[in-house]
Amino acid sequence: MLPTDHPAVATGGVGVLLVNLGTPDAPTPSAVRRYLAEFLSDRRVVEIPPIAWKPILHGIILRTRPSKSAHAYAQVWRGEGSPLAAITAAQARALQPRLGNGVRVDWAMRYGNPSIASKLQAMKAAGCERILVAPLYPQYSGATTASVMDSLGDALGAMRWQPALRTLPPYYDDAAYIAALETDVTTQVAALDFAPEVLLLSFHGMPERTLHLGDPYHCHCRKTARLLTERLASSLPGVRVEASFQSRFGRAKWLEPATDIVLAQEAKKGTRRLAILAPGFSADCVETLEELAIRGCEVFEQAGGEKLAVLPCLNDRKPGMDMLETLARRELAGWINPG
Repeated sequence: MLPTDHPAVATGGVGVLLVNLGTPDAPTPSAVRRYLAEFLSDRRVVEIPPIAWKPILHGIILRTRPSKSAHAYAQVWRGEGSPLAAITAAQARALQPRLGNGVRVDWAMRYGNPSIASKLQAMKAAGCERILVAPLYPQYSGATTASVMDSLGDALGAMRWQPALRTLPPYYDDAAYIAALETDVTTQVAALDFAPEVLLLSFHGMPERTLHLGDPYHCHCRKTARLLTERLASSLPGVRVEASFQSRFGRAKWLEPATDIVLAQEAKKGTRRLAILAPGFSADCVETLEELAIRGCEVFEQAGGEKLAVLPCLNDRKPGMDMLETLARRELAGWINPG
C-alpha cells in the first residue's frame, strides 16, 4: 500500500501516437519561415554539410521561399487550420473508438506543432506506460520515418521515466494498405463525371542520390505502384496506370519521372482525361491540394489535356481507417486484447 502522502501517479495505460510530417501554424510568411527553418535544418532532410548548407538556408531560402510557400498554404487552408493537421487529428479521433477506452490515441507532427516530444510526455503523464508510435509514411525513407525515430530518441533523452515504445513499420506492401487503396480508388473513380484514360500514381520525390546511398524509398514506391496496378487491372479495366515523383526542389537530380513532366507529356501525346492519386500521402496536404490539384491541373490543361481529377488521399474515410485499425491492432498484440 502506498503511503498516504504519496503523489498520485497514473500508470498502466497503452497509447497510440499517430505522427505525420508537419505544417506551419498559419499560412503566413513568418509562420512558414519558422516551419521551414526547422524542417530544412534536419540533417535527414538535407544531407549537405552544415558549413555549406546554413549560408544557403539562412541567406537565400528563408529569405525567398516563405512568401511563395505561404501563398500555396493560403490557397488550401481550412477553417480548422492546416489540412494535414486537421485530417491527422480526425484520423486520431476516428481510431479512438475503434481501439476502445483501453487505448489512448493522439497525434503529433515531426516538424511544427504539436511536437512529438510534447505529446509523448503528455501521454506518459496520462498513464501510458506502453506507446505505439505510428509514422504515417507507407514507404520508408531516411528523411521521413528515420527522422521520426531521431525525434523520438531526443524526446526520450529528456525523460527520466520513459514509456516502453513500439514503432509501426513501413506498410508499403501490406495487404491491408493495398486493399484500402484499391477500394478507395475504385469508389472515387466511379463517382467522377468522366472516365479517366490514365491513373497517375504520384509519390513525393527524393534526390536520386538517396537511392544510391541505400535508401529503400524508391523501391518501396515502385512496389506499392506495382501491387496496386495489379489489383486495379480487374477493378479498373482499360485504365492505364503510371507512376511518377513530385515536389522537386533545388538543382540536384531527383527521382524520375517527374509528375509535372509526365502530366505535360501525357497531354501532348493525346491523353485528355486523367486522374491522379498520391498513395504515399496518408492525408491531404499542400502537396496534394495545391501542387497537384491546382498547379498540376494547370500544367495538364496548358499542354492540351481536358479533364483532370486529383483523388483525395485515404484521410479518415472508412477504407483508410479500417487499414489503420488493422495495422495498429497487429502492432499492439500482447498489449491489448484482440478486438
